[in-house]
Order: sequence, then structure tokens, then C-alpha cells
Amino acid sequence: MTAGEGVDPVPTFSLVIPTNQRAEFVEQAVDSALRQERAFDRIIVIPDGLDDPSISSLASRPIDVHPITHAGVAAARNAGLELVDTHWVCFLDDDDLLHPKYLADLVSAIDAAPDAGAFNAPYWSFAAEIGPREEFAAVDLDGCLAAIEVVEPRNDMTYLDITGRSFDALLAGLAGSMSTAAVRTDILRRAGGFPEGLIAAEDWTMYVNVARLTEWNVLPERRAFFRDHGTNAMSGRSTEKTLSVLRAIQSFWQPTTLPTPPHRPLSAYRRNYRYEVLAALDAARHNDDRPGRREALQLSKAILPAWWDQAFIRMPAVVRSLMWRAERSAI
Repeated sequence: MTAGEGVDPVPTFSLVIPTNQRAEFVEQAVDSALRQERAFDRIIVIPDGLDDPSISSLASRPIDVHPITHAGVAAARNAGLELVDTHWVCFLDDDDLLHPKYLADLVSAIDAAPDAGAFNAPYWSFAAEIGPREEFAAVDLDGCLAAIEVVEPRNDMTYLDITGRSFDALLAGLAGSMSTAAVRTDILRRAGGFPEGLIAAEDWTMYVNVARLTEWNVLPERRAFFRDHGTNAMSGRSTEKTLSVLRAIQSFWQPTTLPTPPHRPLSAYRRNYRYEVLAALDAARHNDDRPGRREALQLSKAILPAWWDQAFIRMPAVVRSLMWRAERSAI
């Protein structure tokens, strides 16, 4: 059934899973999607590379596998979006897992709020060996399901609850989880999908642009499992990745043909943006990347135009600490 304008009383759902050289993980991700109590109408895997091992390893599963020439995760997600012929499109990263009740709960939420256009769900964090960010140790879906029968939630998921202020909240920072994202297909296409010129913050940009068109809602229960394996996308951020984040922030404030919902002035987000600028400067310094430092400072002028903020990001850490205290005392 083709997705069209408006909301269909019997919505259909596709799941898009981009993957790159992680056949063992993506097999588990696909299997978790196939174990849904309410089945997906279509599961689409996009191997990012024509030699990806998942092309052959997934061949026997009842899913669509469409490899592309290596172009990055944004291009892979967009390739999946192009193939979607259902009313809703959901996304899952290749190293994460869905709870069997995810889609059934999403359908119930849509039934209860038929005008809603986008959803997220809270999630559990796990790893093969438990660390400071993980809530339990597991290696597969069965292990995750067994663990949550006895483990109490530890990580705060309230950051996802931005309904009614989605655009403003997302201007400040990414308040979403890509592996539980579900968006009405027509809305995501109108929002432009994922920007392929970025190697980081492409998901943040998508969230912001979708929020221009609809509110983000959140399911009440944790319905995914996020795996930490030490090589996740934002581990060890390079200069180029941190610069991509700054470029994304700059794009949020550029003229657009999409609607611009109410939000605070640019200055209201300065503390969040200072953090990202400092991350880029730190990465450039660590990598001895002088061109990267120059670009970070140039981009900072657009998102941190106040002289105080420009002084702040250029100061040594000890001086920034004093400036931070001065700011707090002035509040």
C-alpha cells in the first residue's frame, strides 16, 4: 500500500536498516525485527558497499536487501526511504535490537493519536560486558529479554519526551533515538530525509526538519536495546565529525521553505553550542589540524555571535571556568 497524504485508518510499516561491514550484528538486528508481535509489512536492509558481507549472509531471510555503492549512513537511509511504499517508515541501526512489542506498541500509539506524525521509544543499553553506561550484559535478543525481567532501568530516558516543544528542544540538541524512530513517510520525504553532505549529525538534522512539520511523540515503554561495542559511530570523534556537527547547527538557522515553529532566540542555545564548538576545537588540537581549527572558529561566528561567547571559546580551560562562574552568579 502506497503512503499518501493524511493518515490511513490501517497504517502500514516499513523498517529500514543501514549496515556497513557488520554482518553478525545486522543479522541479529534483522532477526529482532522478524520477531515482532505485529509484523512489519516490509523490512529493507541497505548494505553500504557492494562487497558488504551481509548481502550474502541475509540472503535466506524474508527481507529486501538492496546494496549501494559505499556513500555513508545518510545515503543508505535515503536509499531505503526511496524504496518505502508504506504509510510509515521506521529505522534501526545495524548494531541495535528491537523489543518484540515495539511495532505493536507503535500501532497502539498511532491509534490513540491519529494526527501524530513521528515517534520515538525509550530503550535499554547493553554490552557483552557491562560498563558504566550499560544497564546489563548480553550478547543477543534472548539475553536482553531475560535481563530486563530482573534488572531495574538505570538510564534516564526523559530526554525523549519533547512533545509540544519538539522544534525548540531539538535546536538545543539531539533528543531522539534513531533505532526507535518512526515517521510518517510523506512527512519524512517532505522534510528532505537525511543530509548526505554530513558525516555526523545527519540524524539530528532529520529530527529538526521533521519537527518543522510535526511533533515528536514517545512510546511509554522501553522498546529497543542499544548495544555498546566500543566502535559505535560517535566513539573517538574526528575533527571532520565535530565540524559536521557545527555545520548542521548552522543549517538549522538558515532560510528554508519548510515551516519554522516557535522557538527561542539563538542566544538561548549558546551553552549547548559552546560545548560543540569546544569539542571541535579540542579535536582539531588533538589531531594537529590547523585548517579544522580555522573552520571551527569560522563556524562559531554564525552560531555564537556574541563577543562573550567568542571570548569564552578562545580562553584556556581555567579562564573558562572563571567565566562560567561569573555567568552563574549573574543569573
